[in-house]
Amino acid sequence: MSKIKSPQEKKELSYSRDRRNCYGESDKGSRKTIKKKKRSSEHAQRSKLQKLKSLGGSAINEDLAIVAESEFINSTKSSRLRGFRKYPDQSLKDHVNVQATKRIIRHGRKKNS
Repeated sequence: MSKIKSPQEKKELSYSRDRRNCYGESDKGSRKTIKKKKRSSEHAQRSKLQKLKSLGGSAINEDLAIVAESEFINSTKSSRLRGFRKYPDQSLKDHVNVQATKRIIRHGRKKNS
């Protein structure tokens, strides 16, 4: 049996758990763009590694190779740290509050007809 008894408590819990996409983009399109952004960051890292490997085959200075390798390691670490992240959608409670304030602001405006 549920610990929440009153309908008001159930509604409050529902408002805090439910989420709304408020970033101005299609919520259905997010399924594809999340995969695409992850792929592009991984592709960039693989291409950097491939360039580093191609430098290893040519006759270059040993010091230059060490510097290039350390730059690659540092850049991949930093790009992973600031790379793609998913952010949660806005809670329904916050979304309803924003909509209510927008409605109050729009109420006094003149109509364009």
